[in-house]
Amino acid sequence: MKKNRRNFLKLAGMSGIGLISTGMTSGYESINRNVGQVPLKAETINKSGPFIPKDPLVPAPEWLQNTDMITWAPWFTSIDKPNTQNDIWSGYDIELEDVWVEKIVRLANVNGLKKVHEQVLKVKNGTFDGKSIKGVPLISHVPVSEIAFKQAHEQGFRVIPYVHFTDIHTFYADQDIFPFQHPEVLLTDADGKWVNILMDGTYRFNRFLICTNNPVYCKLSLAYIKKIMDWGADGLFIDNVDHRQECFAPDFTIKDPEFAPYVHEHLFPENTNDYAYSRFLESVYKLVKSYGDDKIVVLNSGIGTEFQKNGDCCMWESFIYGGNEWEGRQPEQSWEKIKESAIQNEWYLRSGRRITALSYLNPTSKEVKDDAFWAFSAARLVDFIWWAELKGTGAEILYQTHLGKALEPLNDTNGLSFRIFENGIIVLNDSTDKANLKLLLPASFKSNRLIDIYNSVSVPIKNKKIEIAVPQKSARIYFAS
Repeated sequence: MKKNRRNFLKLAGMSGIGLISTGMTSGYESINRNVGQVPLKAETINKSGPFIPKDPLVPAPEWLQNTDMITWAPWFTSIDKPNTQNDIWSGYDIELEDVWVEKIVRLANVNGLKKVHEQVLKVKNGTFDGKSIKGVPLISHVPVSEIAFKQAHEQGFRVIPYVHFTDIHTFYADQDIFPFQHPEVLLTDADGKWVNILMDGTYRFNRFLICTNNPVYCKLSLAYIKKIMDWGADGLFIDNVDHRQECFAPDFTIKDPEFAPYVHEHLFPENTNDYAYSRFLESVYKLVKSYGDDKIVVLNSGIGTEFQKNGDCCMWESFIYGGNEWEGRQPEQSWEKIKESAIQNEWYLRSGRRITALSYLNPTSKEVKDDAFWAFSAARLVDFIWWAELKGTGAEILYQTHLGKALEPLNDTNGLSFRIFENGIIVLNDSTDKANLKLLLPASFKSNRLIDIYNSVSVPIKNKKIEIAVPQKSARIYFAS
């Protein structure tokens, strides 16, 4: 592991901190930016398809390929949500701490300059209790803390923290970058202005877009990732993986009363910011993998873009269920559309990478248990990994449902779909009628007894045959016992 890490750092250069090297190949074929009709083979060129890598992808770790479900455990703090701290991370919190670094600011036009201390986010450690999510192999959005990583590992969980490389908070050192020290990391538009990030229809006051074509930002960000991995993280969750706005900073000489003059350079002055961002993600992926082949990078989302190849797993957010703003299943995410999406990503799945489908369930809905079983089943039938939080849904058993490898392909006829796995069977009834199914199990299926885990009812197996009934527009999982 240490040898791999040394080799990466030697390749990437910059005093032991990986910086993008022009010797690293990009390895993708530009086909189209819109997901549409998708070729199933990498060598196939289809102008209406996604980006397909020219070279074969290295498969994701075996443990990830065999994962049925993951979850997250966001740890809320007393700063923004004082009454909703996640009990999985009891006592964990964030504090803003003054550091020795000072910046000079002008408080008003007629006033002189004043020194103020810069601040960093400091994690206040607590205790981790994973009993309520026992069974999932991976937790995302965990505290960026060496102690938090260790506590979760001791209880058998892999953990990845949240990171972002789209924008930067300006009132503290965001991901270890002081923006007042390094204003050259900020993206500049065609008018020579820094750009506020647009989120939820509003431009965020204290957040500005950054430029991943800038060598200083790449170096500092890779140093931050190295620190996280040195602390024992099992990888990263990278948010907001999407096409990038172009940066025009090299066209301007920037002077500001609070900053010395600075130069904003680009690593790839003749290429787009999308190209630079893809190369940056390549360096992130290589750095994470230098800590071991079992480490992972999860992207949100990257699906259908040139960035997809830089993740072991890409997230489909708001899969079928989008939270409280949606009543029931999102109509555009029908079972037929999900199967089409699986075909669109067949090249990626066959390479050993995965799509993780995140559903926002509403625990106050009377159908929430059915929603959970439907989304889990739809994801697993097409080789996606399901992602959800199940507290209060009545479907917590899904955390511990490990089906193993598929023994047969998806069987899909007249609205009734099923698939047989090593440890169980998934049946999804997309029709408007109750479905009765007689099924002959393959010889490789070893169990002599099944449990309908929705109702905790035994399903007998006689001469390798079973008979089951599934309600309309419902899904059931029969687990070997």
